[in-house]
Amino acid sequence: MHYFVTLHTKQTQTMKKFLTIAIILTTTACSMVQRDDSEATAVATEWGEAFFNCDYHAAEALSTAESRRWLQFAASNTTQQDLDLLRQHPAEVDATDFFPEADDTLRVVQLVVRHSLSPAVNGGQSVQVEEALFPVTVVKRNGSWMVRMASLPRSEKQSHD
Repeated sequence: MHYFVTLHTKQTQTMKKFLTIAIILTTTACSMVQRDDSEATAVATEWGEAFFNCDYHAAEALSTAESRRWLQFAASNTTQQDLDLLRQHPAEVDATDFFPEADDTLRVVQLVVRHSLSPAVNGGQSVQVEEALFPVTVVKRNGSWMVRMASLPRSEKQSHD
């Protein structure tokens, strides 16, 4: 009987150690994911503030190398009137949501941008849009989160549910 109690006690202690280690590992993993989510969202927001206020150098510092051509294109199509409009009413950016994608190195962050510029059409003048929703892809490269542009940002219609 004493052998059974001793064996049962050892099994219980082993099980407690196993559960403690499992809890620590789970907590650590969750903490890392939350930190990644926060960092990705912060980078997307900072990038959005730079990009939508036509500070393309600051946006480039937060972008992947392949995004550079899109930043150059945006800069080459920015007029003095655009800059004057933004000086009067700077674009304001807030992250509203994020979506982890295929793996732990990619997030799509939804940015709400107030006073963004709507590009001039057929030689017309740019106008500021009251509010628009932009999805921004953020990737983790060499331990840092960066915005990856596959094109210029396009606004999505915002649901008012």
